[in-house]
Amino acid sequence: MPRVADPAELARLLRGTWAIRATTFPYWTHVERKNPRVTFELVQSSPLQLREVYEYHRPDKGDREVIAEAAWAGRHFSWRMLGRSRLLSSAFVVSDTPATPDIIAIHYGKSALLRQSAVSILARQHLDPDAVRRSVSIDTHSFELSAEEFWRLQWLAPYTPSEPASSDSLA
Repeated sequence: MPRVADPAELARLLRGTWAIRATTFPYWTHVERKNPRVTFELVQSSPLQLREVYEYHRPDKGDREVIAEAAWAGRHFSWRMLGRSRLLSSAFVVSDTPATPDIIAIHYGKSALLRQSAVSILARQHLDPDAVRRSVSIDTHSFELSAEEFWRLQWLAPYTPSEPASSDSLA
């Protein structure tokens, strides 16, 4: 039962904010995009439609936001970015593990711009990133990860912006 296919269960499971802890999605592996997270909001329950608000930090530009929408298409979500990134669209499925509802894998299909499938590991923000990595490595089967996909994952390190230097230094 790793693949979640019931729309009501998907709406319940996905709602809220998730940290993107690991990914093969090229957009999130860029060195300037820090602490990516996504918030899923229910737009409509039948047919299931979700709004996705992706947020991240760029040290040179501050906090940024990208919005997408996902519509349930029977066996997968049909997904597309909104705004300037409108050309990016794909399909995705959600996999989870019975061990915890707080970690999921999202598998994106190939698209005209992606040219390859991708996978992202999402976890609730309160979970320790190392614990997430251990959980996924122990149960790759439930997350529907092949060995190749697991080894291609780039684990994203949490980022803490540095404080500006104080001008009140006594030195």
